[in-house]
Amino acid sequence: MGKRFDEIELESVVPAEELVDAEVADAHFTASAPDASLARRLFTSLTDFSLFLALTLALSPLIPGRADLSATISSNWPALVSLTGFVLMVSYYYFVGSWMLWGKTVGGAIFDVKVVPADRTAMDIRRATKRWACIPLGLLTAGVGFLMAALPSRRSLLDRMSKTIVIAAPM
Repeated sequence: MGKRFDEIELESVVPAEELVDAEVADAHFTASAPDASLARRLFTSLTDFSLFLALTLALSPLIPGRADLSATISSNWPALVSLTGFVLMVSYYYFVGSWMLWGKTVGGAIFDVKVVPADRTAMDIRRATKRWACIPLGLLTAGVGFLMAALPSRRSLLDRMSKTIVIAAPM
């Protein structure tokens, strides 16, 4: 007979020595991992950017007078600046925190993509912040900064500026 939906299955506790071995195995995989494909990188980025588009659209009703866009910009510019600042602040904590803690964002977890420093060390806040700050550069160049990942080096503008690489994460 199958398990009921309300039954809980407990997981065993992993001893500390096995946890260290798992961390060493993960570090070895990261050192020899292949670069992520362009399609995986694209879908990862689209997933992450769609989260912030959804956040912006969810908060846009808070801006008064949205019916007339030109009137909204001229009369409600403080509200627009506040919304933009809030979304930028949340994106900073999302991207930088995710890259530093796990090496991947939600999109990276879905498509098995991980961001690591080119020297394969731990991601530090300076490198992660530089990578996040380069996202607008990639967008302002009409996507050319991101399309640089299609070159044989497989490194986008973000990767080059922050000295990181994007690898296929372990499944």
